[in-house]
Amino acid sequence: MKHSSLNVKHITVKDTPAFKIRVESWESVSPKGLLAVDIIQECLNDKGSVTDFSVYNFHMTRDEIKTLCQGLMSI
Repeated sequence: MKHSSLNVKHITVKDTPAFKIRVESWESVSPKGLLAVDIIQECLNDKGSVTDFSVYNFHMTRDEIKTLCQGLMSI
C-alpha cells in the first residue's frame, strides 16, 4: 500500500480474464525529479482472484520514460 500523500497515477495495459498488466507511477520524495514506476503483472483464476503476481520497480526521469516509450513504440 502506498502512502496516502503520494499522487499515484495508474493505467491498465492489458486486462483479460486470466492475465492483467498495470502500471503505477508517482513522483519520488527524494531525489526530486525521479518517478517511481511499478509494472505489475497479475495472473487470475477463473473467479477473477489473483493467484500470482510480480512487481517490477524502476526509478526514472521523465526524459528516460519518454525514451523508453519511443523505444517500445518502434518495436
